[in-house]
Amino acid sequence: MRPHTVMSCRKTKKMGVYRPDSPYSQAECESIIQKLELFLDGQLHGKARAEVERLIADCEYCAEQYKLEKRLRQLLARRWHNLHQEAQEIAQSVWQRLRKSFSG
Repeated sequence: MRPHTVMSCRKTKKMGVYRPDSPYSQAECESIIQKLELFLDGQLHGKARAEVERLIADCEYCAEQYKLEKRLRQLLARRWHNLHQEAQEIAQSVWQRLRKSFSG
């Protein structure tokens, strides 16, 4: 297991992982993490998008962070979908009970 430091991005307050053996400084990693977040959100285009794609392809540390962020987003999306379904089921149940109590 490689040593790492969990850091918070000052601007977005999102978490990232900085490894001391990274070829980039902690400040550079923080900037890259911000770009990865924008990339995953589909907010980068043109040269900025190409730069992040290059970082992911050429830098194992960047690729690792990209995979971590992508996986985290997938897990959150799946959990959000489940919560949304549960909330809809609860709301439907409440409406059915209300209809029964007012109709009968």
